[in-house]
Amino acid sequence: MIIRAPKDFWSGLMFLAFSAVSLVAAQGYSMGRGGRMGPGYFPTLLGAVLALLGVILVVRSFALRGDAVERIQWRPLVVLTACVLLFGLTIQPLGLVIALSATTFVSAFAGRDARLKEAALLSAGLTLLAVLIFVFALRLPLPIWPSL
Repeated sequence: MIIRAPKDFWSGLMFLAFSAVSLVAAQGYSMGRGGRMGPGYFPTLLGAVLALLGVILVVRSFALRGDAVERIQWRPLVVLTACVLLFGLTIQPLGLVIALSATTFVSAFAGRDARLKEAALLSAGLTLLAVLIFVFALRLPLPIWPSL
């Protein structure tokens, strides 16, 4: 058989791998019932849905013509991974405003066409929105400013 849609094929395999991880992780938990779900119910259901999607994509990759897989873009992968680490390391000592502002500002440069003014406006807007939603609306106990 010839793979006619490589993107679908590799996406399907990725879904099948995530499904396997979900199903293996759920093995140690009780399922419960539909009306009273146990801790293993959702991961098992999620694993089943991911497996179904994976099988559909793999089968589809042999039937329909599709795009080839492009080169991996390393810059966004590295920058966004670094941003997640940056946020995790700075949220407690610096507070939500500074940590999120820095993270959002740096992550804007994952793309090659980022501009300084746009990154600053995006950072300010998303930080304000996050503080309003998570701290004031949802009342999550997140430090807003650095702890002195």
